[in-house]
Amino acid sequence: MLKNFSNVTQRLRRLSSQELDVSGTFQSFLIDLLDEGKLTLDVTRVSVWLFDDLDKPSELINVANTDWQGDELPMQLPALKYENFPAYFSAINSGQSINANDAAADPRTSEFQECYLTPNHIVTMLDTVIFKNGIPHGVVCCEGNNGVRTWHKDEIAFAEMIADCCSRRLLVKELWQLQQQLTDMAFKDPLTGLSNRRFLMDNAKREISRHARFDHPFSMMMLDIDQFKNINDNHGHETGDLVLKSFAEICVNTLRLEDCMCRLGGEEFIVLLPNTPVNSAMVIAERLRREIELAVISTPSGEIAITSSFGVAEVNTNLPFGHSLKAVDHAVYQAKAAGRNCVILAQ
Repeated sequence: MLKNFSNVTQRLRRLSSQELDVSGTFQSFLIDLLDEGKLTLDVTRVSVWLFDDLDKPSELINVANTDWQGDELPMQLPALKYENFPAYFSAINSGQSINANDAAADPRTSEFQECYLTPNHIVTMLDTVIFKNGIPHGVVCCEGNNGVRTWHKDEIAFAEMIADCCSRRLLVKELWQLQQQLTDMAFKDPLTGLSNRRFLMDNAKREISRHARFDHPFSMMMLDIDQFKNINDNHGHETGDLVLKSFAEICVNTLRLEDCMCRLGGEEFIVLLPNTPVNSAMVIAERLRREIELAVISTPSGEIAITSSFGVAEVNTNLPFGHSLKAVDHAVYQAKAAGRNCVILAQ
């Protein structure tokens, strides 16, 4: 029986209400709850196991464990297969807590005796179900090695609260992942994986403000793949898409980490070059032009070589971004008129 049940539940409620970063591993944002359970229930370990599939589960995967140090995870997460532990899976799917006072004798957990209980000296288990939309999603497993134990109703209730707290955090993580997906859909080009025009315009405003405030140099370049229409006409749009993806990879691998490359549309791309004077931007553009010229892109239609025309401009931080965008676009037009596959500085 838990002493001061009200106090420990209040502590758990406060703990579960804390703001956490759910972008990392399950271990990183569940371990505080598991540590609290281990301390309060005085057990050997506490772990979280989640079903691989909510509709037709075939495995339980161990995603967090008080035995693991910090955020370090095993090379391969432990897993339990339904076919090996049918009674245990059935008990979890019933939604009822498994208060196995004597784990080796309890029919719900006796399947673990030879493979786990005896080798690890585990005598008693208290497993409480994690729900998602009212359906069992996994389990919080509390294990003890201090002899047979009769689990008191307050201990079971506390363990169920831990499972509910885990459930809420898992929901927050799922919502965060959905938000990330929506953000990617809004600001990323689905073909190349680069940021899109919408992101470019928003990011350019922020960068202009930052560079103006600190009086740092800010440059940009525009790239246009030469004769790209001929690739689509001669080899088909699927090959054209493959060329665009390969082109984006070449550029990203050549540019600096701090540079921001976006797909403006079609075969046109923009690169923002933060803290970069325009003479350095010309050097970067020329290096990238050579990398593109030397590259050979393998496609189902054969190997394709491409070139690109460049415009480079210093971003005027005293004017709207559209002004600099128009200047660099005109420089690309001049590069095309000059025979393509060259770099022109905007005047």
